[in-house]
Amino acid sequence: MIGLPRRPRRPIGPAVLPRVRSERDRIARLSRIRELVLGTQDGLLVPLGVVTGLAGASATATVIIVGGVAEAAAGALAMGTGSYLASRAENQLFKAEIDAEAAELADHPDAERSELEQLLVEEGLEPSDARVVAEKISHSKLSLLKTMVEKELGLPFGEAETALGDAAVVGASYAAAALIPLWPYFIWGRSVALVVSLAATGLALFSLGVIKGRVTRLHLVRSGLEVLLVGGVSAGLGYLIGGLGPHLFGH
Repeated sequence: MIGLPRRPRRPIGPAVLPRVRSERDRIARLSRIRELVLGTQDGLLVPLGVVTGLAGASATATVIIVGGVAEAAAGALAMGTGSYLASRAENQLFKAEIDAEAAELADHPDAERSELEQLLVEEGLEPSDARVVAEKISHSKLSLLKTMVEKELGLPFGEAETALGDAAVVGASYAAAALIPLWPYFIWGRSVALVVSLAATGLALFSLGVIKGRVTRLHLVRSGLEVLLVGGVSAGLGYLIGGLGPHLFGH
């Protein structure tokens, strides 16, 4: 009888370490999709709201360009610095919690090992097996600390500082995306530029949703339409506010 084809054997022993590290690096790169989507989506929506609002208020193309450029510059700087400060605060919080956990392990190793046993039981191990596993892990202070940080606190252990990189991705993606709703006003008058701006931004939003769906393995069209819907609401509100503003304020 002909046997089924076997899967290629994965490396074992020391040879597995490079593969594990490459997987970690891959996930770390993919995790930047959060900053990319955040910066790009805001870079599309906020300037779009500004320029459509100004267009709705019958501003000239020059005024729309000046307002859009000013918003794009301020927005990119605010988003970048905000992301940096937020990431720094998060990293400092994580470090403080990990240091506190390390102190608890040093002061009360038996209690911490007992906690680990309970966590392993909650994950499905038999109490006797959990006791053996916890005992083996506790032979290494680093392994015990890392396991408790990840299982008890739910925090990543040993992650590199990413605040500056996060800020760069958010700020740069915001600045680049802000050009999309703005560039038509450099070429056409307000009426034509408004239509082109909406179409270009809509296409960009849908594409962003598709990219997000591809990376996160979601339905591509649904993901694209979801982001596009958010953008459409933003543009509609911006145009509505711009149109009503002069009437509400008597201008």
